Amino acid sequence: MSIGGTWQKVDYEENLRFSSLKSVALGFIICFLFALPLAGCQSGGRSLLGQDVLNLWDIGPITLDPAISSEMTSHAYVMQIFSGLVRLDDKLEVMPDIAERWQRSQDGKTYTFYLRHGVKFHDGKEVKAADFKYSWERACDPNTGSQTAATYLGDIVGAKDMLAGKAKEISGVRVIDDYTLEVSIDAPKAYFLCKLTYPTAFVIDRANVEFRQNWWHQPNGTGPFKLKEWRQGDILTLQRNELYYGEPAKIKQVVFHLLA
Repeated sequence: MSIGGTWQKVDYEENLRFSSLKSVALGFIICFLFALPLAGCQSGGRSLLGQDVLNLWDIGPITLDPAISSEMTSHAYVMQIFSGLVRLDDKLEVMPDIAERWQRSQDGKTYTFYLRHGVKFHDGKEVKAADFKYSWERACDPNTGSQTAATYLGDIVGAKDMLAGKAKEISGVRVIDDYTLEVSIDAPKAYFLCKLTYPTAFVIDRANVEFRQNWWHQPNGTGPFKLKEWRQGDILTLQRNELYYGEPAKIKQVVFHLLA
């Protein structure tokens, strides 16, 4: 088995396909880095490090639903509010995120993810393996209308049946316990983990989704920022998530002044 980010050998064709997917991923990663207030950001010639508020101007997101988001503008916000099992680092290599490690079977068709303990949604509720199963099955539910689920989750056994309305769950996703998730795919694919870095595979809170139709106007995510305020056509404010399991954001708030 391979543990963490260690890859077993794959054939030449798989490597080509994986490299191609990483190139596509570069676009939304650049968008993500632009939105995150890191040390390199500048405003009026002054470093933003140590400041409490960063003011930016943007057109704003179309949606904050990870299963629906399919364009760069929304991704920049979604990737601040939500997160998934794995992420891409600055070299576009797959790294642990909510999953602290994983194992891959010898045949390359089964992944077992071990979730970090103590990862919390913005409201303080702990994230469990069942939350990922629910999130992926919601994305593959035809009623959700996701345009990206087939691409990024379609390799999982049973996902295509659910997308076609032939199944009520994804048979290839098994919750072993609260912190262990087993995922079976239809064939060995070197790029599978890279697909899980896309917003479609992010975890969402079922209670949040079922509370109201446009739940994503008040999302309960797991990312480094949480939505504090959103007045469409006016302002959108992201506030640092003090419960974030990773390195905390360097500033307290990002205020987007939305261009009409």
